[in-house]
Amino acid sequence: MDAGAILTVMLLWGLHLGYPAPRLQAARWIFLGRLVPIYYFFTVALMLGTAATALALKRGWRKWELLWWALPLICLPGILGSDDLPWSLRQWFSWIIRGVIPGGVIFFSAHRKIKDIALLCWIYPVVIAASVLGLREIYTNRNPLWDRFDFEQQIPATSQTANPFYRPHDAIATYITPRGTQGNRIPYASTLVGFLPLGLWVSKYRKSLYWVNILAVVVLLSILVMSQARSAWMGTLAAVVLMRIFGLQKNSRETIKFAAGMLLCLAVFLAWQRTQPLLWSRLNSFHLTEESIRQRLAVLQTVKVLKDHWLIGIGFGQFPTVCRPYYPAALPWQSTPDNQYLRWLIENGLLGFSLLMAFFIGIVRAGWEKIKRLKDAEQADYYKSILVGWLSVAVTFIFFDGFYWGACNMTFWCLLGLFAVCLRSPETAA
Repeated sequence: MDAGAILTVMLLWGLHLGYPAPRLQAARWIFLGRLVPIYYFFTVALMLGTAATALALKRGWRKWELLWWALPLICLPGILGSDDLPWSLRQWFSWIIRGVIPGGVIFFSAHRKIKDIALLCWIYPVVIAASVLGLREIYTNRNPLWDRFDFEQQIPATSQTANPFYRPHDAIATYITPRGTQGNRIPYASTLVGFLPLGLWVSKYRKSLYWVNILAVVVLLSILVMSQARSAWMGTLAAVVLMRIFGLQKNSRETIKFAAGMLLCLAVFLAWQRTQPLLWSRLNSFHLTEESIRQRLAVLQTVKVLKDHWLIGIGFGQFPTVCRPYYPAALPWQSTPDNQYLRWLIENGLLGFSLLMAFFIGIVRAGWEKIKRLKDAEQADYYKSILVGWLSVAVTFIFFDGFYWGACNMTFWCLLGLFAVCLRSPETAA
């Protein structure tokens, strides 16, 4: 049964990584008198069923397992005090279903080798395939998942503004290339950046297909560079630094080889006529007059809402409506702070923010202590690569609210769940 739970989570995770869930919103059912996309039902049913199975079979609880499942409770004070209780509950439940539950199921059930098989033979290949799609899109300016797909025509907005289940935007913006599998280069690149350390681990310890593995890493690194997403660049830079700090690159020679490979990749794209203008224009966007940077700085003013809600926040999912009056009228309102941590602070207050950070720091610290005692270097490096990948994704969340994107939310919590498995591994793990 543990294997079935893991495979179900891995299946849904892979599907979120490889296929754009927003495209599935066109098919809807009526539920309690409201229109709801069909795929909501399947995701909710599968995740709840998998979680119920994992919990029913659980024998003996450890501290971090209890804390994992108790974590969502820190949001309840803000939710109960929100101006729109049904929507707060819906957004909170969505975060749990597509994040905390799949990550928790992996944490609970992944002591079997089926976890590694599913990760390396399913999730990682899907990630590389998604990277290839992005590179193809850069080269051909075509994306078979999104071309000729009109949201306004094929996914009509609902007028049910009080619908507690589903409130789509009236229009979906057209994003620049590459849109990848997520329709937007920022969440697309964020779902990929966390797998770069894992790819290097595979190249180091899986020698049977060495050059295939090296090519996969090159493809992944290439799309992270050409995503033109500054958040992904910062996440990639964080991964490079952390791999060195955590000892994944054992000596200066390995560091130099990897740095040289990155510089070579960057040089190729800067020299290539098709990609040079894209890359160079993005590199020149790091200045305070650039509109997206101005908007991200301006949205910091919404923190003023905490003056009256500093302890428990305004409630999960309430940022777009409650914070609008605090945003400068001179700039267009985007309904998002483009910063998951700022949004969490505002929506869940200082109490919820402090408890979330304490949970992350605590579980990483406990896991790191366990890793240092592992006698198998390959296994220790595996967990280190997962940790670095998770931290890289966490860095990208500084630049957009990742918990509100299904694939990003699931990737964040699944990577944390994979890392937390080390807490259940024997110190002599092979």
